[in-house]
Amino acid sequence: MLRALAQRPDQAVHLLGGLGGTGKTTIALQIADERLSAGCDVWWVSGAEAHSLFSDLMSLAQSLGATAQDVEAVSQGRRDPADLLWRFLESRNGWLLVIDNVDDPHTLSRHGRAVQDNSGWIRPTSAGLILVTSRNSDPLAWGRHVTPHTVGWLPAEQGARILCDFAPRAGSFQEARDLSDRLGGLPLALHHAGLHLTSPFNPERSFTSYAQALTERFPQLMAVGADDRSIVRSTWRLTLDALVANGHPSAGAQMRVLARLAGGVPFPCELLDHEVFARGCGLDDGTRSAAGLRALAHTGLITLGSSGSGAETLTVHPLVVEILRLDDDEPDRHENVCLDLLAAAVARLEFRNPEHSPAWSSFLPHLAELLQAKASHGDDPSLAQAAEVAEKIAAALGWNSRYFTASQLIEETLKATARLGDEHPVVLSLRLVQAQTTRLLGDPGSAERIVREVLVFRERSLGADGPGTLATRHELGLCLAGQGKTATAEEQYREVIRRRHATLGADHPDTLIARAVLAHLHSRTSELLDEAERECRDVHADQSRILGSDHPDTLVTRKRIAAVLHRQGRLTAAEDEYQAVLPGLVRGFGVEHGHVLSTRYELAKILLERGRRRTARKRLEELGPIQRRVLGTDHPGTLKTERALAELRSAG
Repeated sequence: MLRALAQRPDQAVHLLGGLGGTGKTTIALQIADERLSAGCDVWWVSGAEAHSLFSDLMSLAQSLGATAQDVEAVSQGRRDPADLLWRFLESRNGWLLVIDNVDDPHTLSRHGRAVQDNSGWIRPTSAGLILVTSRNSDPLAWGRHVTPHTVGWLPAEQGARILCDFAPRAGSFQEARDLSDRLGGLPLALHHAGLHLTSPFNPERSFTSYAQALTERFPQLMAVGADDRSIVRSTWRLTLDALVANGHPSAGAQMRVLARLAGGVPFPCELLDHEVFARGCGLDDGTRSAAGLRALAHTGLITLGSSGSGAETLTVHPLVVEILRLDDDEPDRHENVCLDLLAAAVARLEFRNPEHSPAWSSFLPHLAELLQAKASHGDDPSLAQAAEVAEKIAAALGWNSRYFTASQLIEETLKATARLGDEHPVVLSLRLVQAQTTRLLGDPGSAERIVREVLVFRERSLGADGPGTLATRHELGLCLAGQGKTATAEEQYREVIRRRHATLGADHPDTLIARAVLAHLHSRTSELLDEAERECRDVHADQSRILGSDHPDTLVTRKRIAAVLHRQGRLTAAEDEYQAVLPGLVRGFGVEHGHVLSTRYELAKILLERGRRRTARKRLEELGPIQRRVLGTDHPGTLKTERALAELRSAG
């Protein structure tokens, strides 16, 4: 029936309800895979927690066309987020939206609108199918526009067939039927029992021996047919004990560390530091850590898969996470090891590498779990470490033009770390990234106020020559320049260059980039254009020698040379320079970075100045939607493009 509804929605939200482990998510995954194969839009979000649900659905709205300005209006309370999302959902047809693990229907409420009102996150529609999974299938809790479908325990015969498919040599069909009945027909427990029986690590290789092990070792945990957590807990603890007995003594510790990740969210295997993991779990070296993970995957306690790019990932089922956290006698220690793993993973990424962009975003749910845990533990010293990870991720998101996501992460982290105090170094670093993001979203005035507050604290703690102080002054100069306060900005940069030259040296990248910005400021004054060109070329030569011609700093300076040539009226030379640097900017920054977008605008402007109006208009029409989505409708770059298009349209 759900297959038919996915093709022809009936204006109802459909609910898969039942105890955890009965296969609700598996059914939803099957429907999702079929719709993907049919070429339809499919979106999957977790409904386990209201805040992450909000973040995921706002990201969906952005991917469907919501601008940064739209999302900013939501963050300021000027616009309802659910209304914004539904504006885009209703404009499409044939899609599937799965909201998984909504155990509390109130999670889907917005601004006092109960889920039964059908005006929150879920609404009746014929544009697509909304499929919700939940342990709560009470029709009164969901409202009349939600159609529940109960996903219950499997009959003993069906459970026996599943066990026989997994382990055809483990015994008779009747013995499999007896074990299925013992496990209450819970699909997830049957799945793990089948994997246990076929694992070379486990002594139990028959249906009867597995049932006997449960009876002898975990009778106090069993509540057949009633409590899904008890049944699954017993099967998994049996597997963990078997792993320990067969040469994996830290299997339990490894699972409890992994259970501090966000349940159901993949973690990239290539970024998991086995040495860090081994030390945290009491192992001698990373080789044994990797072997332990392979054993956990073989027994089904973790799931190995692949990301959209083909990279291998590991995932811990949400029910496994829930149970292992309840049974954890050392939650703080396991959280800290997990945080170390996340910090080590982030350290392996280069925020200037566009190929790493998806990985930065993938860490957000895991970081949110750890930040929430650390914020609730009082004076936990590892809270600062969690904030440092957040600062790196936010800076990388900003570099990759995910400005709103970066801004939201910073706000959440600043709230979680409030007890660290305004002058804590990591808080100041977060606020500086917040200022950068605010400036890049087109509000240099607000950014300046943040920077000046940070500067006061950093001068007090680091001194006038400290690298952090000078980095803050550098950002202050950019904020001033963004407001047209060119003379004051130049004063800042002369001071930054003087101090960096004295403390870091003339060839340090930070000194060079400050020189490049000062040269760019000189290009705003017509009388200084020749001087600005000479300064830009001098800096570019030094950066090429020291950093290489493809370094992002070198490429940006070359772009500034093109800007000077453009201001001098040397259109051919400027166009050649822009065209030459654009591929490098795309490689170094990504196709939607601000430097790439502004270069595309300048090339269109040169075409316009040369009278090639039709081609210029086409280029601007291609550029405009990207700027609105990435930068927002009120960003200066977006407004310049819109004004140029308006003039072209009015002129016919």
